[in-house]
Amino acid sequence: MDTVTGRGPGDDARTAATSWLLAATLIPTASAVLACVDPRLRHWFLIPVTVCGVLIGVDAFEWLLRRRDVFDPQAILGLFGVHFYYLAPVLHVLLDYWPALLHPSAAGWRSALGAMALLNMVGLVVYRVVLSLPGRGPRPAGPPRLDPGRYQSVALVAVVVGVLAFGVEVMLLGGPGGFLTAMTEDREAFAGLGWLLLISESFPLLLFCLVLVRWRQLLRRRVDLVVLLLVGLVAVQFLVGGLRGSRSAVLWPLVLGLVLVHLLVRPITRKAFVASAVAVVMFVYAYGLYKGAGVEVVDIAKGTRTVEEVSAETGRDLPTVLLADLGRADVQALLLDRQRAGAAGWSYGSTYVAAPLLLVPGSVGAEQVRSKSAVGTDVLYGPGVYDSGLRSQRVFGVTGEAILNFGPAGGLLSFVFLGLFLRFATRYYAQARRRDALAAKLLCLPLCAITVILVTADLDNILAFYLGEALPLALVVLCAIARRPRTAVGHRQYRQSVPNALLVSNHLK
Repeated sequence: MDTVTGRGPGDDARTAATSWLLAATLIPTASAVLACVDPRLRHWFLIPVTVCGVLIGVDAFEWLLRRRDVFDPQAILGLFGVHFYYLAPVLHVLLDYWPALLHPSAAGWRSALGAMALLNMVGLVVYRVVLSLPGRGPRPAGPPRLDPGRYQSVALVAVVVGVLAFGVEVMLLGGPGGFLTAMTEDREAFAGLGWLLLISESFPLLLFCLVLVRWRQLLRRRVDLVVLLLVGLVAVQFLVGGLRGSRSAVLWPLVLGLVLVHLLVRPITRKAFVASAVAVVMFVYAYGLYKGAGVEVVDIAKGTRTVEEVSAETGRDLPTVLLADLGRADVQALLLDRQRAGAAGWSYGSTYVAAPLLLVPGSVGAEQVRSKSAVGTDVLYGPGVYDSGLRSQRVFGVTGEAILNFGPAGGLLSFVFLGLFLRFATRYYAQARRRDALAAKLLCLPLCAITVILVTADLDNILAFYLGEALPLALVVLCAIARRPRTAVGHRQYRQSVPNALLVSNHLK
């Protein structure tokens, strides 16, 4: 029996069969109904798109049937994957939403979406095969043990360093007034401050984790204090990073904070999870308005302008959030279509080489390696366009970037990587759910967020996430790992592992 879920093998098999039955029934039924309502969906592209929805939707139904934990990485990808692989392509056609100035081959957008859906369909089959492969069980030694006292000391030092770095940042920008001006009106002023920003923006999450670990017993009895801490985390994170127009600087620390609350203080219910997901979508939408309009977004609160007017001026509306911010169906279909038509070649891994170089100012060879922006611009808009000065900032997702580098074969290999990562993430998350696994709870936080980031982001975005959100916390935890003492129990285990004859001979000597 599973010690975490309390289920036996027979229960697992029955629940898995139920999840497959629900996915294979409800998702095709939804496609059939939509095709009856809108004739634009009566196209062959809907078939592979629906199969993709079934293949990834199984994990979403596992979550709904309470077979998986609320923040289980595989379930999170299943829930988001229903939108990413199924709903997003359908919504593109229903809303007639396509990227400006970009067009596929003569076959049209639906055929381009269908070709990409075929690749995703084969890839998701590979993904499920990788997930089902037999693997090793958890390590006998279990997760590392955290020394609470040492963790609190190291975390406090890290928080102080982060606060000092934030103070230096404010001083370099001319004091509080200059800082606010740079945040809202002159964001180019932050050029060259990358590592300072990394350190200064890390302290709110580190402080949040420190408070939760130190006073977790009290917080388990006071839900109101937990809510206040989450609100405070968002507010401080917005001040130190969010004002600059970086949604991720606010969004991901909040997500990591919610996961830690769930693992360490109080379980978050599925209803609360859904409400939080809706709130995140609304936040991405509202923040998109701020990113596009700047401080002029305050005019909405004053009543001098409407949300619709600001959305129209900035191009930031709800379809943009659902299909551009939270989806990659159009741009991935376009990449594949360009390569199938012979209008674009492969970059043979150059974007993967350029991604870490771009994070280090003045890196040797950074200018010689074609970055994602350079390769993507020329593929989307035509060869040589990047050299003429046009710069595309589009994000392609893990499969899109793999296609950009190695064609359809690379796209399929990205699903192998996705499956292997999810196997590791799900296994480690199960360890983190143990009551005494404090170190594992802290180290697994990024694993829950990265499952969504992986399918939507490129390597440079993933590296930026780990450097900004995961690395500071991981360093603090690793510095506080308790060394395992050599106890009498360990000595007895050693004696049991050595042949008796050898022990006798050593005794006789």
